[in-house]
Amino acid sequence: MKKYLSLVLIMLMILVVTACSSEKKLYVLNVGDYIDKTLVDAFEEEYNCKVIYTEVNSNEEIYQKLKNEVYDICVVSDYMIDRMQKEGLIINLFEEHEFENYDFDDLLPNAKVFLNDQCSTYMDYFIPYFWGTMGILYNTDVEGLEEYITSFDTLEAIYTNNEYNKGMYNAPRDSIAMALMVLGLDINSDKEEDLRAASDLIKSVTYRAWGDDNLKEMVHQGMLDMALVYSGDYLDEYYQCEIDDDEINFYYYAPDKTNIWVDGMVITSISKNKELAFEFLEYFTEEENQAQNSDYIGYCPLSELAYNILFASEDDGGYDYDMEEEFFIPYKEERKIFKYVSDEHYNMLNDLLEESKSK
Repeated sequence: MKKYLSLVLIMLMILVVTACSSEKKLYVLNVGDYIDKTLVDAFEEEYNCKVIYTEVNSNEEIYQKLKNEVYDICVVSDYMIDRMQKEGLIINLFEEHEFENYDFDDLLPNAKVFLNDQCSTYMDYFIPYFWGTMGILYNTDVEGLEEYITSFDTLEAIYTNNEYNKGMYNAPRDSIAMALMVLGLDINSDKEEDLRAASDLIKSVTYRAWGDDNLKEMVHQGMLDMALVYSGDYLDEYYQCEIDDDEINFYYYAPDKTNIWVDGMVITSISKNKELAFEFLEYFTEEENQAQNSDYIGYCPLSELAYNILFASEDDGGYDYDMEEEFFIPYKEERKIFKYVSDEHYNMLNDLLEESKSK
């Protein structure tokens, strides 16, 4: 009897292991806290699969991980999509799949203008995820600060005047590129004299903190008067204050002349499960899911259908957003996108930023 029970247990274990090993797996790589995990869970249940979801801190980390590991899907920014497409790391999505939930014609009018104008060379290699700007998050309790920041038509306030406590985004592409724009230069310039001028501008200011996601909290807590951040950082902190019933003592300024960015979902050339990867893209481009994901993240979707759900009343099944369109929709003609230039350019940005920080 004992032998029989042991045999039964062994057979059951074999069945369980076999079932687990045969379960479809999808490997997804993204930056931290940049997806609604409940949607990932729902996708797993609907498609009877397991999503192996990995988070890192930057586009550059995603790029490096792809050199050594196999992933099916990545969420990356415009310049990295540009680079990956040029290096053959991602596939042309529309050559291999006919999308049911994504149609370029369903995007916001300004989004279509923007993508056609600034992303045309790699537009078929990604599905738009979110878009936004870079700007200055500032503490509204500091008297006269708002008037000072908004008196410029660029982000000059963060690059001049040591009177205020300032935080700078600790990323070479962002900090140096915005300095280039303040100087009236091309944000994608690879000229050494331009990049050194931007570095010198950064050196002229004393920054109390070099950071990333923590900068928004430091402004809210009064540790910083202002900081260079992404538009979503303002929204993240705003929503957190609402949840905590905390005072909202900060605001965000994005001038006409700043960076406009777009992030996208891509499928890698080494994907081992492209069929399931396309299902994942279909799932996250379904308008209700886009709206839910946008509500969780705080960024603006490029889909007009998802956008309308966010602004529809709760009675009409929407999220009842009350937000200025000029702030939420980032497009303005003078706002420029980051582009991938070369490895030499990127290395120079890194070197100059380290030099600027160690002045």
